Amino acid sequence: MAEKNDESIKIVTDERFETVLQRSPAKELRLSDDELEALLQMQRSPAMKLSTYGEALALKTKPFKRYLIVISALSVTYIGAFLIGVLDPYLAYGWSSMREHQELQQFRFIAGFMMLVALHVWLLLGQRLETMMMSFAAMLTYFQFSGTANLLVLDGAISNPGFMTVYVLLQSTFILLLLLLIREERRSLGLA
Repeated sequence: MAEKNDESIKIVTDERFETVLQRSPAKELRLSDDELEALLQMQRSPAMKLSTYGEALALKTKPFKRYLIVISALSVTYIGAFLIGVLDPYLAYGWSSMREHQELQQFRFIAGFMMLVALHVWLLLGQRLETMMMSFAAMLTYFQFSGTANLLVLDGAISNPGFMTVYVLLQSTFILLLLLLIREERRSLGLA
């Protein structure tokens, strides 16, 4: 039930008529060639594009790059040492010989590996890392406190203060590096 003429359109809504004025062609907004090209470029490129490390790190601060290298190298070393069995005597399973402790260790190292992979994939996708790294820092803090509490219950671990010190310092180093990465991510985005 719409009546149309050159100047206006009458539309029936809720038993009444509303008039909507049409724009004349001279008054219409037009896109510039640059705006049109930008819209077409966005349409052609995929929503998530995997970039190279050079492209992904181009806008990051130098400290961000350094912290990323350090945390990646430490993580790979720590996970590698676990996989070849070097850490077994020093973790809760080595002190208690309980199967549950071994399964918990495996879960924690798998989670650590997944966090490392997710960090690098998200970086290469060009996504913001701040929220994800905050979640990782929270999870590592939980791992540190629950792992320390678990080791404190075991007599052998608590009687070795050198081991406990190294354990807490290593876990704290990962958390500190993540917090520094968060700070540098904010600086890279101009938020800090």
